[in-house]
Amino acid sequence: MKLAFVIQRYGADVAGGAELHCRWLAERLAQRHEVQVVTTCARDYVEWRNHYAAGQDTVNGIEVTRYRVRRPRDAGAFAALSEIVFDDEHQPADERRWVVANGPDCPELVESLGRMRDVDLFLFYSYRYYQSFFGLPRVADRAVLVPTAEEDPAVRLSIFAELFRAPRGLIYLTPEERDLIQGVSGNAGLPHVVIGSGVSVPVGWREVDVRSRFHLPPHFLFYAGRIDRNKGVDRLFDYYRRLDADWLAVPPLVLVGHPVLPIPDHPKIRHLGYVTEEEKFALLDACDLLVMPSPYESLSIVALEAWAMGRAVLANARCKVLEGQCLRSNGGLFYEDYAEFCATLSTLVERPELRGRLGAAGQAYVRREYAWPVVEQRVDSLLRGIVGGGRAK
Repeated sequence: MKLAFVIQRYGADVAGGAELHCRWLAERLAQRHEVQVVTTCARDYVEWRNHYAAGQDTVNGIEVTRYRVRRPRDAGAFAALSEIVFDDEHQPADERRWVVANGPDCPELVESLGRMRDVDLFLFYSYRYYQSFFGLPRVADRAVLVPTAEEDPAVRLSIFAELFRAPRGLIYLTPEERDLIQGVSGNAGLPHVVIGSGVSVPVGWREVDVRSRFHLPPHFLFYAGRIDRNKGVDRLFDYYRRLDADWLAVPPLVLVGHPVLPIPDHPKIRHLGYVTEEEKFALLDACDLLVMPSPYESLSIVALEAWAMGRAVLANARCKVLEGQCLRSNGGLFYEDYAEFCATLSTLVERPELRGRLGAAGQAYVRREYAWPVVEQRVDSLLRGIVGGGRAK
């Protein structure tokens, strides 16, 4: 099959969850399909400023076509439109303006899709962005949507219900995401599959001595990801500092990832900045447990990576995806408020045998459900079923 992945940004140095999932899946499917990527020249997700050169590129053997973003995101205009569509009475036209303001504003990319006559299926990533909302309807009879939807207000905007009903099929990352999308759109009759993500453990992680390299203590808590309020890290900082004031034995909190909010000046909170994949997996192996405070996730790849390394996870139960992953895997505990955070964290810290059992259960779960051959077979089955059924009239 000839497959075209369509996504807001793409590159080996782009680390967003949806973008990483897209790149991994594209590279795996390219082993037996003809795969290309259509994207923008943007690298950052805040302003969508053009970074890469327009035109043809190759990333890890995949042909990539990039189109220039017409204008960067205007943060003030986007915030004003967000207030209107999420807090005030409004019309569908306001919601469409919100999509344009959200970006990346790239009409040239959208217009190019209709000219790609030889593509069997387009795989559109992330429902809320310009290229999916305006591009998918252009090729709906050959479109598969990977929504990467979270339980946030955007998913309930009226304009997206029609988008969720438009493609030939959908690829969901978790059962919670599937139930959410079907609930807001009534699209349960469309072909779909829940795939999660394969987990790729770099072969060189054992050669990295992170304790010496970063001067780490024998025990520490670990967070990996964007250091952002949208990821719940501000509340994690608040909870951790309150707990440390009452319980001096709480292990240090070590973080890696791009900071979008200030990191507290605290003797037991350490930010290591950017680390390699090998270093990240070595840190996962060395830590006591992974803390996942995010209230919004469509799939937490780093939680799967922690389980792949046999580590327990402590997750925010306000995120139904994270709670569901912990329950299905039996690989972690979860909390809703500060009192539960204290109770669950202290239990995990003080009971290493419990951490070990949870980590082992999570590892078995990942091997059973998220091995790449399992994920690829699920995707292939859906795509071949859609192509075999012919194009919609």
